[in-house]
Amino acid sequence: MKCNGSSCHVHCPRPGKVGDLPDSVCPVFLDKMQEADLSSLPRRLPSRPALTRRALRCLAEGPNLSGLTVEDVSSLGLLLCELQASQLLRMSFDVLKFSLEQMASCQHIPQRHRAEIIQLVKSTFGDSSSWSPEMMEALGPFVLLDDNSTSALPNKPWMKDVLYSLTSGQQYTSNALRKKIFHLTTSSNAAATRSVDEELSVQLIEELGMNNVYWTHTQLAGMSNEIFLTTLETLGAVCDYGDDQLAELSKKAVEVLGPVSQMTESVVMQLGCITRGFSDADLEELPFSRDALEDIEKCGWNTSQREAVWRGVAQHENLKAQQLEAADMVALRQFICGLNSSEFRQLNVDAFKDAVGSLNDFHCCPRGAQQLKRLAVSAFGNPNTWTEAHVSELGYIIIGLNSSELASLDSAVFSFIGECCIPLILHFDVLSVAQLEALGPDNAAMVTSEQQASLSDEQLAALERAVIGSPDLTQRAELSGSPSLNVEGISALVKPFLLLLMGFLLL
Repeated sequence: MKCNGSSCHVHCPRPGKVGDLPDSVCPVFLDKMQEADLSSLPRRLPSRPALTRRALRCLAEGPNLSGLTVEDVSSLGLLLCELQASQLLRMSFDVLKFSLEQMASCQHIPQRHRAEIIQLVKSTFGDSSSWSPEMMEALGPFVLLDDNSTSALPNKPWMKDVLYSLTSGQQYTSNALRKKIFHLTTSSNAAATRSVDEELSVQLIEELGMNNVYWTHTQLAGMSNEIFLTTLETLGAVCDYGDDQLAELSKKAVEVLGPVSQMTESVVMQLGCITRGFSDADLEELPFSRDALEDIEKCGWNTSQREAVWRGVAQHENLKAQQLEAADMVALRQFICGLNSSEFRQLNVDAFKDAVGSLNDFHCCPRGAQQLKRLAVSAFGNPNTWTEAHVSELGYIIIGLNSSELASLDSAVFSFIGECCIPLILHFDVLSVAQLEALGPDNAAMVTSEQQASLSDEQLAALERAVIGSPDLTQRAELSGSPSLNVEGISALVKPFLLLLMGFLLL
């Protein structure tokens, strides 16, 4: 899942302890930083900037960084990605340029640094509208960090190919970038066309793929039946159409393919996400197969639609809730939320237990979440007995816990709750100080303002300690046997420092 609560966050020393490292360990510290994979450390952990500050102190005396060389900056390893604009501005111009060029390949730049870094890139290299293709290849990742900068990119002939190159292999691209690629692709076609029908050509639709989502409903309505039929599978794969677009596409589907009652299983497979534009009554009538559900899962179904699709699948494949095996539940995935309360109670607990690992990255409405939680209790016992492994495997199912169940969870499991689950948790005010502290920096940062408003001053202080790191957390981690780092008693000797780094550098 995009927000994974299953990974074990490595405990890092508090910022003060990092700052207390003696100068004598700097050579080893910098050497290890070049090898370090910091991805296991929470991104909001205060020790990250502390490590960066200590590395800079190893390389320069005081705040003056003008003497740093290209080799010095290279020795920072992934800590280079943590630099702030104010730190970069203290370097010589050549080293600043080199640093920014290297930072363009960073997998993550802290959100709080991005605006100033992007402004620094502009002041150093000029506005992106004047960049050559080579500069855009080298520095484009900075532009793509900001939606406004992405939208403002000029429609130059080479821009589309460069953007495709920059985003090759990425799992996520911003809405602004997708829309920019759409406009770059369609603008080159617009001059040669004279009508909507010519504009929406088969070749263009196939090239756009998922970016066909940016056609207006008027343009989609003007598409010829022949082009619609030829490109049906491509259009059906788009998962984020708006209601007005779906209304036009589903209307055209009936016009071209006939009424819903006559649609075959293969037609439904081709329609894909366009089926979301049909009424609940029509969805229930469509011949959905279990194989088709995987392809339409990401189409953005609401609660009533899930219920209608489940009824359609059950009718088409003659499924009964009490007969569902683990494989059936896995095939249903989010459409299991469409079962009614009576059907949920009929589900086989052993089958659910086998399938739960595939049912944890989506969430049902509150009623469905409570039903899934009831099954989880039957399968794994009361929540107060759940371990880190249970909570990690259950994923979103945890949002179905009531107040007493949530309060009964062991503090140790809270850092294993997925980040995306946190804003959906009800009854946040029942959490103890220890539970809130145990959330960890990334989870604590996901707590909403509404959830915070329900907390007492003592609870808010505990939440703040979770964000910035609490002295007690490292101590509890050591007592529990979790990997931890300790620099107390560190001397000028290298050996204690190596022990410090073992937990989070050499993964």
